[in-house]
Amino acid sequence: MIHVTEAELETARHALRAYLSAFGHDEAETVGEIRRVIAKLDSAQMDGEDPRISA
Repeated sequence: MIHVTEAELETARHALRAYLSAFGHDEAETVGEIRRVIAKLDSAQMDGEDPRISA
């Protein structure tokens, strides 16, 4: 498990969404993986504790 700050979590989320919108349209497998990671990042934020992401 790694600990990230709220700012780091938000940066990662924005970076993945930007990548998805700019480059992910033709790669279905990549798009699916990015969406799964974004979902995990979103759920990490909703825990109400320090953001934690299992590595």
